[in-house]
Amino acid sequence: MPIVVYLDQSQLWRWQLLGSDEVVVAQGCQTFPTYSHALSNAHEVCRQIPDAPVEVQVALQPVASTPRIGAALSTVGQALRERGLEAALEALNSRIPHRYTAVYWLPDPERLVNVALIDKLREPAPRNLQSVPYNQSFCQFAIRDGEFRTINSARDARLDGHAYQGVLNSYHAVPLASSSGEILGTLCHFDPVALDLADEDFELLRLFSKIVVPYLPRVAVSAVRDGGP
Repeated sequence: MPIVVYLDQSQLWRWQLLGSDEVVVAQGCQTFPTYSHALSNAHEVCRQIPDAPVEVQVALQPVASTPRIGAALSTVGQALRERGLEAALEALNSRIPHRYTAVYWLPDPERLVNVALIDKLREPAPRNLQSVPYNQSFCQFAIRDGEFRTINSARDARLDGHAYQGVLNSYHAVPLASSSGEILGTLCHFDPVALDLADEDFELLRLFSKIVVPYLPRVAVSAVRDGGP
């Protein structure tokens, strides 16, 4: 039975003990400011449950909202742990019609630097996708509002006057944040073609953004140092 420690919508830590078929056996009655506090409370409570195992596996992942999303998150998470960031992004991208899936890092307030990019056409990344001025990006809206979705930017009044309106037509993104709330960058699906994204796939994107963060700093620092403009 794994203990699942996750961030809730208020960005505080909670825990659940899952039994067979991911049924919740027990859960914490309060929230915690840090992962370690939540984990400590989980161990303290679970030791008092007669049928709980002596050794409890700990998984750092959010609770998925449906079994289908849970299965998809498990697949993508396994790719992340076993084969790395690009493999996980490829698994995400394989589910959707969009050409690109990417992680952008925010090394300073002025720019976003790409640290991983999946292209269905497997072409070299255009230079304008490698580093984007913050105030010219769609990412700024995901960071400002907590998420951003547009099926067709050419017809989206929120983007009137934006340099990439009608150029990058489909964009769906969520911010990446540390456990302390620091904004690190964005995770996004996008395409020059106007395309919808199913709510289920956007939810998967949001959930994956919670588990990918611990894998980012080393990757991002390397990308900015070695290849980022």
